[in-house]
Amino acid sequence: MKNKNFRYHFLMSMSISLCLFWISSVHVKAQVTDSVVIVNPQPAEMVQWTTYKAKKQKQLPRAVLNLNAGYGWRIGKITDELNAYGKDFFSHLMSGFVWDTSFDYFFNDKFGIRTAFYQYRASHNDLARELNTGKQGTLDVKDMITYIGPAFVFRLAFGHNSWIFTANTGMGYIEYREKQTFVNDYSKFYGASLGVQMGVDLEYKITPQLSIGTNMRITSGEINRLDYEKNGVKWTETFDVGKGEGLGQISLGIGFRYYFK
Repeated sequence: MKNKNFRYHFLMSMSISLCLFWISSVHVKAQVTDSVVIVNPQPAEMVQWTTYKAKKQKQLPRAVLNLNAGYGWRIGKITDELNAYGKDFFSHLMSGFVWDTSFDYFFNDKFGIRTAFYQYRASHNDLARELNTGKQGTLDVKDMITYIGPAFVFRLAFGHNSWIFTANTGMGYIEYREKQTFVNDYSKFYGASLGVQMGVDLEYKITPQLSIGTNMRITSGEINRLDYEKNGVKWTETFDVGKGEGLGQISLGIGFRYYFK
């Protein structure tokens, strides 16, 4: 009899414990009606933890193609060896049309390298008379200065990357060519040297891949050896440092930039 009572109480206590354990492991939703409370057990919800990563700002494109056009002014002094007519004539060659193109590759959003091509062109013609022979006619002169070289580039974006400021400095090859035509005479001069170019650009992006901008360039160099040719006759002249053909100039331009994806 005692064994039966013991088994009975033991089974009852185990049943109550299991019920309490089951109730404690679930969420309970109660729906109340007018007369009864209906309990609907719901499975326990599993919480998943994830690591939050801040969204990284999109980088600027690394490859850029630039194309600009504008006007330039030479800052060298006209030689005092020319007479008044010569100084007036060549003063018209001290400013002219410029254009340049370059390709930039950036290692990150700020620093990169550039390959640049820049050219200055000026021309003028007027009636002239040769003092030695008295021959008269139209003197036509065309000047061209070309610069090619690499550069170090720095850029800074602001205004949600809509505005971009760029600065560059480099050293490269610079050459000077001049062609003259006077009646039946044809002459040309040529020289090359080491040049330096610095510049700044400010642009505004009108699309993710296209922008418009303005720029300023400062180019310098001096030719101390010139090769001459007149009517097929050639000769060479050399000059002391500071006495050669000064190629220094300042230019302003506007243009487009195309960003490769």
